[in-house]
Amino acid sequence: MPNLKCAAIACAILLAICGCTSRHETSHNAIYYWRTTLDLTQAERDFLKDHDIDWLYLRYFDVDMDWNADNYAPVPKATIIFNDSLPQGAEIVPVVYITPDAIENMQMREDEYADKILRRVTAMSLRHGIDFEELQLDCDWARLTRDTYYRLCEEVKRRLGDGKRLSSTIRLHQLTQDPPPVDCGVLMVYNTGNLQRMTTDNSIFSRRDIEPYLRDDRLTDYPLPLDIAYPAYGWSLLFEANGDDEPRFKRIMRRTDFSEFPQVEKKKDNLYEVTEAVYFTPESPQDHAYQGDLIRTERPSAREIIAVKRMIDSRLKRRPHGNILYHLDESQLKHYSDNEIDKIYSSH
Repeated sequence: MPNLKCAAIACAILLAICGCTSRHETSHNAIYYWRTTLDLTQAERDFLKDHDIDWLYLRYFDVDMDWNADNYAPVPKATIIFNDSLPQGAEIVPVVYITPDAIENMQMREDEYADKILRRVTAMSLRHGIDFEELQLDCDWARLTRDTYYRLCEEVKRRLGDGKRLSSTIRLHQLTQDPPPVDCGVLMVYNTGNLQRMTTDNSIFSRRDIEPYLRDDRLTDYPLPLDIAYPAYGWSLLFEANGDDEPRFKRIMRRTDFSEFPQVEKKKDNLYEVTEAVYFTPESPQDHAYQGDLIRTERPSAREIIAVKRMIDSRLKRRPHGNILYHLDESQLKHYSDNEIDKIYSSH
């Protein structure tokens, strides 16, 4: 019996790998596009060309709870608006992000939501001339929602039919669990820390947070073909001073440069204190901070990303895998040199 069980597991892994063989036959550079409007700058188009990026993971829409709806149900939100043409020659992979609240409320109705998701993805693709070969679901499932998410994947995969792949994002903490029933996975090597804690050094990317997941064989033996996604972005986190207690997290800020605001005083390399109430964006009243607030800026360095990439490559040296950047945004990518980007994409 043990030998039969091992053989069955080996066959399952082989079938999963074969399901994505064409994807890994040649090296593909890929990148996510995660904005709500498709509107590429010339610099972004040049970036795709200069780095031979021929796979674009395009976020189509989110699935989240409609808090104002009478029936309180998961609904599509933040659907991308196509205001621009797609890059010529790029393989487009539609991505649907499913929030933890939404997947929790899909229980016992996975077939219904699988149908809705695929119908919407298909309609959007037909409308914009996208002939996709792969669909990706992005969901940070937990143990309590894993079965619901896996059933959703099964239903979506069944509806996709032959000739199309279903992939799923995989978080580092999910490597210890059985893989979802999909053809391929993308391991997200970012958002690795607790952003709501003031004591966190860098919640986007920390070698100290990542290394524990690479010390054993959980990555090497993961029974799905995996591509690896690395971060190329930064943000700031706003905290409210809370007396003697730890400062309270308020929100994420996209701005990381505060040099034009004298009301924001630099305390350390990535820590600022607001000395006077300030509105960062006059036309957006919500974009403000009060006196005493603290701001922590975060942006992974290319040096640290490349160091982690080498560790991951060493564990996957016998398994073909591609590299993906998150995400295509000129304002974010300008912080990394072309040479650094090439090293992240390098297959060596």
